[in-house]
Amino acid sequence: MHGHGSPGDFRPRLIFWELTTGCNLRCIHCRASATELMSPDDLSYGECCRVIDDIAQYAPFILVLSGGEPLWRRDVFDLARRAKSKNIRVALATNGTLLDEALALRIREAAIERVAISLDGADSLTHDTFRGHQGAFDAAVRGIKLVKQLGISTQINTTVSRHNEHQLPEILKLAQQLKVNAFHMFLLVPVGCGLTIQDEQAIHGEDAERILTWFYDRTLDANLEMKAT
Repeated sequence: MHGHGSPGDFRPRLIFWELTTGCNLRCIHCRASATELMSPDDLSYGECCRVIDDIAQYAPFILVLSGGEPLWRRDVFDLARRAKSKNIRVALATNGTLLDEALALRIREAAIERVAISLDGADSLTHDTFRGHQGAFDAAVRGIKLVKQLGISTQINTTVSRHNEHQLPEILKLAQQLKVNAFHMFLLVPVGCGLTIQDEQAIHGEDAERILTWFYDRTLDANLEMKAT
């Protein structure tokens, strides 16, 4: 963020912030190689507030609070409110398993505009295997419904790897059935501790092209926002 000119010369549209490496799941593709609870490396509440105040000069933009599992941090809603007060729009990227009625209400009270929930399979067997946690799929789907009922914009994030690429059409169908607002697909790219599973799980050349072509064709006929990363 150095350089000449005013902040007006540079306007980020999206800023992703990994608030914590703490998480309740053990996803085989995770870059954060999840530590159990809040990690000693996580920024303190005061430090997080300073980050928000620093980036506020670039507002308006969308700040995506992610992790790890952002709901692992008790102060996530206070941070969201602080960002909102500085004209920053806030979204939350979560695995959805911790979401219950009370948390969904707190998300709405904190004026978080969109909740993105990760689904890495169209059924519990595939998703739960990937996420290293039995019951993760059902909990995530329930989380999507809870948030949706409160009128908050919803998004499904799918990390595509060899283990679930065959399920993409079904995951999209599920996204449509759940009437989410957006479906975002992330092709597994070797980075972080993903390196260890790169060879057996990463999508290569022609396969990636085929998947992206399928995805592009769907953006033309599916009635929801779609984006591939």
